[in-house]
Amino acid sequence: MTLRQTQKANTRANIKRIAKQAFLTNGIEATSTRFLSNQAGVAVGTLFVHFPDKLSLVKEIFFDEMDAALTAAADDQQTCQSPSDYLLQMADVLFSFYDKYAEFARLVLFDSLAHGGFHTKQVEVIVDGVSSRFKRVGVDDNTASIFAQNMAANYWMVLLQGIPSGVLGRSAVEHLERLNLPFDVSYKNALKKA
Repeated sequence: MTLRQTQKANTRANIKRIAKQAFLTNGIEATSTRFLSNQAGVAVGTLFVHFPDKLSLVKEIFFDEMDAALTAAADDQQTCQSPSDYLLQMADVLFSFYDKYAEFARLVLFDSLAHGGFHTKQVEVIVDGVSSRFKRVGVDDNTASIFAQNMAANYWMVLLQGIPSGVLGRSAVEHLERLNLPFDVSYKNALKKA
């Protein structure tokens, strides 16, 4: 890496570090790009060279933090065999993350819903994970897919109920668990037959 590339990377990292702290302390809407550029010791134009708008900066911080949370959770958690346990494990990690970064989550999630994006992909991963766990115990492909899509719809419903208030946490995971009881029963019945 050249000296110029190193300086550019350091400036970008500094802007992100300062922005993360300011956004968490003062709120995203209340933090101006002028304030961020002053705190980072760069011109406003330099900030926009690195991040074309505030949402781009918010998204980069959000995804960095989400990657760290998911990586930490993957290291700490065992692989679940049950589709319900798998979904609840994912929800527990993601809902806790969304609560911690509530304002970030609202902005990024609404942008993702409006333009298609990360959350659509995230739900596809969850659906695939749930579906594969049903298939392992002999549930046919079509039924496994229907179960997985319904469980993901329950995840979406609980998420969209909690995101506006910034409160998901344990009660949201328990709500999701209750909604998915029929699928858990189906899994256990299939497991007995397998």
